[in-house]
Amino acid sequence: MTDSIIDKLKSTFATADKLKAEDLAEIYTPDITFIDPLGRVEGLHRLTHYMGAMYENVRSCRFDYLDEIQTDNKVVVKWDMVVRHAKLKAGKEIVVRGVSLFEFNDKIHYHEDVYDLGAAVYENVPLFGAPVRWIKKRAHDQALKDVV
Repeated sequence: MTDSIIDKLKSTFATADKLKAEDLAEIYTPDITFIDPLGRVEGLHRLTHYMGAMYENVRSCRFDYLDEIQTDNKVVVKWDMVVRHAKLKAGKEIVVRGVSLFEFNDKIHYHEDVYDLGAAVYENVPLFGAPVRWIKKRAHDQALKDVV
C-alpha cells in the first residue's frame, strides 16, 4: 500500500500545474492536514481551493523526486520543484529544493512541505529580490568570515 499511494502522489504532482480536485481526492483523506511555509490548511475542500489559488498564475510546474526515506506509515521525500510563474522572475524557471513528510493509511492524512520560501518567492519578486538575495549572501558570508 505504501508504494502505491506515494507513487500515485508523485504522478499526480509530476505536472502540478494541472492539478484537479478529483486527483487530490484520490490521494488525500477528507480530513487532510497540509502544512507549508505559508501556513496550515485543514480539510480536502480547503486544500483544493488553496492549491487552486497557489497555482493560478503558474505557467508550468513539476517535481523531480530525488530521495526517499520510508517507515511504516510515514515517508519523507526530497524534491526539486521546477516552476515558471507569471509574476515571479519575469516568468523564467525557478528551481527550489524541498522536503515533504507524508503520513498515511490508505490515503495521505498529513502532508508537510519544508522549503525556502525566500528562494521560491521573495527572491523572485521585483523590488524585493535584490535586497533579499543581498541579506542572505551577507548572512552567509558573515557566518563564514573567520573560517580559514
